[in-house]
Amino acid sequence: METLSAGFWPMWELHLSDQLESDVIAQAEHLANRLSVPVSITSTDAITQKCRTSDHQGMIAKMSPFPYASTQDLFQKQTKSPLYLVLDRIQDPYNFGAMIRSAEVLGTHGIFVGTDEQCEVTSLVCRTSVGALNRIPIAQTPDLVQLCHDLKNKGVCVVGTTMHAQQSLSEYDFQQPTAVIVGNEGTGIQAALLEKCSHLVRIPQQGKTESLNVAVSAGILLYEANRQRHFS
Repeated sequence: METLSAGFWPMWELHLSDQLESDVIAQAEHLANRLSVPVSITSTDAITQKCRTSDHQGMIAKMSPFPYASTQDLFQKQTKSPLYLVLDRIQDPYNFGAMIRSAEVLGTHGIFVGTDEQCEVTSLVCRTSVGALNRIPIAQTPDLVQLCHDLKNKGVCVVGTTMHAQQSLSEYDFQQPTAVIVGNEGTGIQAALLEKCSHLVRIPQQGKTESLNVAVSAGILLYEANRQRHFS
C-alpha cells in the first residue's frame, strides 16, 4: 500500500485476495487506477501459489526493476548541509531494509550503494523498510572509492565508523555536510574506503560483545546526526 501510495516504483500488475476487507480492496484499487496498474481479485490460495509463501498479507505485485537514482541526481539536489549514508557491501536484505527505514525516518538526504557484493533492492528489502525506500533516493554507483573522492571535492566530510577510532561520534560535528559510511556485516569498511575518510568515529560501548549489528550502528549514527541538527 505504501508503494502504491508513493507511486515511485513502477508496478506492472497487482493481485488482491478476495478475503481482504472491502475497504482495503477499494483503497488499493483506487491507488492502482490512479497509476494505471491493472488489478486482479483472486483467491488467497492463488496468491500463495504465485509468491510461494503464505506470508503475503493478501497482496502481491509484479514490479519493474527498482529505479535507482544516479549519484548526480543526489548531488544536484539543493541541500544546504546534506547528510548521506554510504553502504559498503551490505548483503543481508533485513539489514539493508532496516537502514533505509532509519535513514528516511531520521532525515537523511540520500543513500549510496555499490554494485559489487551489495544486496539489491528486493521485495524483502521493501517490506523490511516498510516502504521507506519509496521516500528516500537510493543511488547506485560502481565505484564507492571514487564516490568518496567526489563527495570530498563537493565539501562533504566522509565519516567512517570503526571501534578503534579515537573520536566518539558525539564529538563529531554532524551539522556540517556529512556522508556516513557503514561496512559489510562480516569485514566492515574496506581498507580503500577507510583511507578516503575525512574522519573516523566510534560508537562508545561498555559491554563485552565485540560489535553491534550494522543496521543498529547505522541507526545510532543517524540518530546522533539528527539530534545535533535539530535538537541540540
